[in-house]
Amino acid sequence: MLVPVITIDTISDYQAALDEAVFFTHSAAGYLRIGGKDRLDFLNRQSSNDIHLLRAGHSITTVLTSPTARIIDVLQLVDEGETIAAITLAGAQQQTAQFLRGKIFFMDQVTVEDVSGQIAQIELIGSDAKQTLAALGVTSPPRQGGVSSIVRSGSTLHVLAQILGISLGYRMLLPAGAVPALIQDLADAGVKELSPLAFEILRVEAGLPAAKRELTEDYSPLEASLQQAISETKGCYTGQEIIARQITYDKVTKHLVGLRLDEGVEPGTALRVEDKQVGVITSSVQSPRYGVIGLAYVKRPYHEPGTLLSYQRNPQTVQQAVVASLPFAD
Repeated sequence: MLVPVITIDTISDYQAALDEAVFFTHSAAGYLRIGGKDRLDFLNRQSSNDIHLLRAGHSITTVLTSPTARIIDVLQLVDEGETIAAITLAGAQQQTAQFLRGKIFFMDQVTVEDVSGQIAQIELIGSDAKQTLAALGVTSPPRQGGVSSIVRSGSTLHVLAQILGISLGYRMLLPAGAVPALIQDLADAGVKELSPLAFEILRVEAGLPAAKRELTEDYSPLEASLQQAISETKGCYTGQEIIARQITYDKVTKHLVGLRLDEGVEPGTALRVEDKQVGVITSSVQSPRYGVIGLAYVKRPYHEPGTLLSYQRNPQTVQQAVVASLPFAD
């Protein structure tokens, strides 16, 4: 699929996200609950971050990796008291629940429950997002990595701030049954719903990797710029030795970068320098501010900003792409 043409409505949504506040419903986002007295130790030995640092009022991003240190899922963990909530990548919840259940030893007191259908995830984006949260009763919005929780109309609302790797703004978590009242309150406050295309444009502008695009088993957490989700001091987990060598010996051979493109192009299109393939385009959009832009994985040393690459939408036409820093800026 090539870059969709942006309409007046899309531009209106996009501008509201910059100047006001908008909300976006993550209908495919996953939500697992990890229970049992061994839940911390269990998650710690399965993923890249130090899960023992998890505490009330804060969240932790961690990565599930394969034996070859490739991304299986990126999880955002929240302490719920007797359980740990794990926000998964969009559409990954069933696979991840199955993966985690397969890692439970017979002595482990651990449960993994997929409650994605019970918990709604709504993202609040924009310069007026804090004021909107205050109108909803969240008078102390969380800082990055933090979690604020309140009770609204008998239901608990958790608010997470700018989740590393998977969020542009504040992620609100609430029971599915409480969504209509929240949507009405947002409408009463003049907050409009963001279209999927406008969200995709903002995502690419921010350099935010996405499920099934940049966050796949084709790439490692270090290649995807998820260094903050990796502990260099914790014990072993699947893929840990490879990641440790990549860090110690500077062996990350490709990097997630931005691109300024001549024209939009399908994900999976190769990037070249002369006749050598040096990367692959993973996303492209038409931005009202920056023109046609994209995300890509590019091999060193061609990942440096300003590097001129080429790509082809068809065998007859060679087009240019210029590597750009992330997030995009004027």
